[in-house]
Amino acid sequence: MAAPPRPSESLSARRLATGFVALAGVTYVLIVFGALVRANGAGLACPDWPLCFGEVIPAFDVGVAFEWGHRALAGSVGLVFLGLGIATLRLPSLGRAMRGALLGAALLLATQVVLGGLTVLELLARWTVTSHLVTGNAFALAVVLLARRLFRLSGDAVPSPAADRAQRAFVSLSAGLLVTQIVLGGLVSSSYAGLVCPDWPTCMNGEYFPTWAGIQGLHLFHRTVGYSVVVALVATAWIVRGHTGSQRWMTIAAGLAVAQVGVGVANVLLRLPVEVTAAHSALAAALVCTVGVGLREIWRPAQS
Repeated sequence: MAAPPRPSESLSARRLATGFVALAGVTYVLIVFGALVRANGAGLACPDWPLCFGEVIPAFDVGVAFEWGHRALAGSVGLVFLGLGIATLRLPSLGRAMRGALLGAALLLATQVVLGGLTVLELLARWTVTSHLVTGNAFALAVVLLARRLFRLSGDAVPSPAADRAQRAFVSLSAGLLVTQIVLGGLVSSSYAGLVCPDWPTCMNGEYFPTWAGIQGLHLFHRTVGYSVVVALVATAWIVRGHTGSQRWMTIAAGLAVAQVGVGVANVLLRLPVEVTAAHSALAAALVCTVGVGLREIWRPAQS
């Protein structure tokens, strides 16, 4: 077990933790920018600028602005993470305690960069768009967990009782359903972005529940899992009451899930407006954060 930081390092741990919290916020903004890029650019036959426009920097318009903002912000996130990681590793006791967690987050970030390049090179292939979205959310959660661990190492840990099997089972089930929902959301986004008619009754000959086959079936499955996530999170928030480590996070997650379903329905009824698409992705990213932290807390050993 790693030794706790010296008193002189506690303040540094808090400052670094605050830095990682800020980085997590910027990362979530990046995820929203990704949704805006998909809403404006996904569906273009040719997202590769030099190939489409014959120049590296095409004419500046709204779609290109979102793409440029997304790329610039992604580079900034990588540089800030590198700086915070180096600053953490330079402190002896913190470096030893945080080395593994930093390495895991760094691998996620590297994978995200590679997937971003492949998303362009593969002309927005569904697997690249989906995996890029999933990895981005995973990295954002990793940064949040890094911050929480640093706060704990600084002496700001909050006592928490042991969780029982039912509590752990419900939180784990909710997390699994949410991961499935994020994956399905990426697949739906890569399939539907740019479609002229995403409204089922209009597109599907007046039939509200279309076939389970094809992208319409995928969208229907996405909605079904989304409703299951809401039910699971509301039930979980009730089950984990009294567990100080996870109750707050799962309660917030339940509220976010209800809000996201409402935004998701509005997104279809309003024909995928950019603003609503961004809000839908922002809520999904916040859900990953809250459920991820709640899952970590529910499996943490009891602390007095």
